[in-house]
Parts: sequence; structure tokens; C-alpha cells
Amino acid sequence: MVEKDRRRESRMRMTLPVRVQGTDAAGSWREMTSSSDACFGGASFLLKRPVSQGQVLQLDLPLPKSFRRYDLTTASYRTFALVRDLLSGADGLRVGVMFIGKTAPRGYEQNPAGLFLMPEDQPPPTQERRRHQRRTMPVSLRVQRTDAIGPGPTEERPIVENVGRRGAQVLTSMMVAKGDVVVVEVPGGAFQTRAEIKNVFIGDDNIPRLNLYFIDSEFPERAVH
Repeated sequence: MVEKDRRRESRMRMTLPVRVQGTDAAGSWREMTSSSDACFGGASFLLKRPVSQGQVLQLDLPLPKSFRRYDLTTASYRTFALVRDLLSGADGLRVGVMFIGKTAPRGYEQNPAGLFLMPEDQPPPTQERRRHQRRTMPVSLRVQRTDAIGPGPTEERPIVENVGRRGAQVLTSMMVAKGDVVVVEVPGGAFQTRAEIKNVFIGDDNIPRLNLYFIDSEFPERAVH
């Protein structure tokens, strides 16, 4: 968890019922829990459901009026919240969140399972950290989810920003999450592989992107159009 000297505000110990709603590759989920502390800017609580730093959650909790930015007369305070800190312990996963407000961050409606990282967070892997260099090439890819149960499109032909022997970065509209496995292929059968989603992030243009790692085979240059 974030230590007090890193917070702008000190948190007060308080136990409040919290209804948490989130979205991952399997779809939306809800969980009831209780807070261990709270302040004007955020709170912490235990979750059984796994979440990641940068994930957006929707919270309902009877927050004291002195800690609210709006809805001062309602019984329950509804707010979007950003997962900032995670701590695994014997009692479960303790999650520290920052209250965002009534409005979700840009790009959330298109990809509610995505990660919304802040400037101080670790950025996506750069090309210098990759074993194989990636290049901008005119290539067409089809990306398909391995599960057909969750909401949203199950496949798409995304814009490919770069591609290398072992991975690619593509724009996406699918509801997927970091760690999911998708099927990537070049239409026509020139290339097909499973790919692990190494990261989901929002670009400067507010469009979600996927960093893909090819699991089964390397990308052949003969597949470039």
C-alpha cells in the first residue's frame, strides 16, 4: 500500500460497506466488501477478485459527507475509482484506490477492462527492451478472443502500429485484459499463432492499444503486404 508520506491526504480508519463493480475479459462482475480506511481522495478494501494497477472500478459506499465531492445528501456515494496499490496478504488482496468522480476516464466506454496508467507508473515496454526489433509495416492482422462469452466483439482487424518477429502493438476495440490469450493470424493463412496480451493501455489519442507476444511462432516477413 502507499505509505502516508506519499499521500496528499492522510486516511482515516473506518469500516464501511463497499459494493465494487469491475470489468475484465470475462465481462462485468460485482463484489461486496468493506473498507479499512478512507479519505477525501480514496480508500482501501479487500477483494477476492483479482485486479491490476490502473484498472477502473465503480464503487458504492456510505462515505461521510466531509469526504465527498458531490451527492452530499444521498445515502450512498457513487464514484469511479482507479486502482493504485495492491498488497497480497493472508487475509486476501488489499486494494488501494483513488476516487475519480462521476465521470470515467476517456477510453473507458470503449474498453472498460483496460488499464489507465498515470505518468509516474511504469510505461509499456519500449523497443529497446525487446529482444527483437519491431518495425512499422503494412500488414493486416486478424485478432480473435479465445472466449466467446464476454461482451463486445470477439474478433477484429485492428490497425497495426508495429510488428516484429515475436510481437506486435495494435489498436483495439475488444474487451480484453492483460494476461489474456488471443489468436492472431494474417488473413489468407500466411501466419497464425496464439498471442499473450502483455499490456493494455490508452494512447495519447485516447484509443486503447494491446501489446501482443506471439507464443507459438515468429512472424514471417513474407506475410507483409
